[in-house]
Amino acid sequence: MSIHHHSGDPKLKVLIRLNADAETARIEVHGVVTVANVRALYVVCRRVTTKLPGFELVLDLAHARVSAAAIEELRERVRASLLYSGIDGTETPCRLRLVDPLVILKTKEHV
Repeated sequence: MSIHHHSGDPKLKVLIRLNADAETARIEVHGVVTVANVRALYVVCRRVTTKLPGFELVLDLAHARVSAAAIEELRERVRASLLYSGIDGTETPCRLRLVDPLVILKTKEHV
């Protein structure tokens, strides 16, 4: 099944798949991820981490289009093993892995 999104679609869609045996939670993301909406992913990731401590989070961006600035920010979160709350600036330790998007948007973002 193929899902096509309009390039201007600001909505992110996520699907969370749990693998209890492997202690992983895969968060599949669809839509366009920008620095303006990446906080929504932090909120989802932090909620999963809170409910499933010790689980590795796999942020699967293979079906999303991600701005260059947002992918760099997410990669930094992986390197630091810390998640922003997405709300108040606090950070939570986590085991985070990225599945890179097929499309990284190189255009300038409007702030």
